[in-house]
Amino acid sequence: MTELLYMPDNEYQKEFDAQVSKTGGSDGKAYICLEESLFYKEGGGQPADHGRISWNGRSADVVDVQQENGEIRHYLEDYEELPESGTEVHGEIDWERRYKHMRMHTAVHVISWVVLNRYDASADGNQIHEEYSRIDFRPITFSQDNLEKIENQVNALIQKGLEVEKKNMDREMVEEQIQEGRMNLDIIPNSVDPLRVIEIGGQDLCPCGGTHLDNIKEIGRIDITDRETKGSDKDRLIFELEEAE
Repeated sequence: MTELLYMPDNEYQKEFDAQVSKTGGSDGKAYICLEESLFYKEGGGQPADHGRISWNGRSADVVDVQQENGEIRHYLEDYEELPESGTEVHGEIDWERRYKHMRMHTAVHVISWVVLNRYDASADGNQIHEEYSRIDFRPITFSQDNLEKIENQVNALIQKGLEVEKKNMDREMVEEQIQEGRMNLDIIPNSVDPLRVIEIGGQDLCPCGGTHLDNIKEIGRIDITDRETKGSDKDRLIFELEEAE
């Protein structure tokens, strides 16, 4: 199994060296597996990292990273031939893309925390993009006044500059400390122990395997741009980010 070098708290590293453990192809697309990797694999509503792999004077673009059949596959394009197993390679993350996802994913946590505490509604799925993201909540039907209050409270929290701690924690301890409604731990197999958790300001605790900021002030400012009804008790919030000053 590939060692994930960004876990539990190393999202800001941009380059790494590793050894190829396997090469292959799936649905006409070539991939390599590495002994260790900084590339984030798609999951939890967050897209995969992109970047570049180089070796022996050659290189290839990493255009997708997926966990399939128990292995993490780095799908490649723009190459002449694949590196052989055992080859030492150098990886570079597309930092602009990674950092946008880090800001968005951390914002998802802050918004979800605020909505849970203010309206007793839980996050019920999310999808992160570079330019906008969305979160589904239930049970709730938001009014325009609700949206303005959420936006104002989240932006006020961001300005406090709360630290984001990323760490591994025993599952039993997470079950004891996590706020009711913050996350359904049943969706995580019992075999996963310890859990990687994100804790904001020593207050909001949530298991998560995504990439996040070290301080929520880096988020900048959130703008809730739309609301969609997804059922009788389920609403979707769509938001964008402004750059941090």
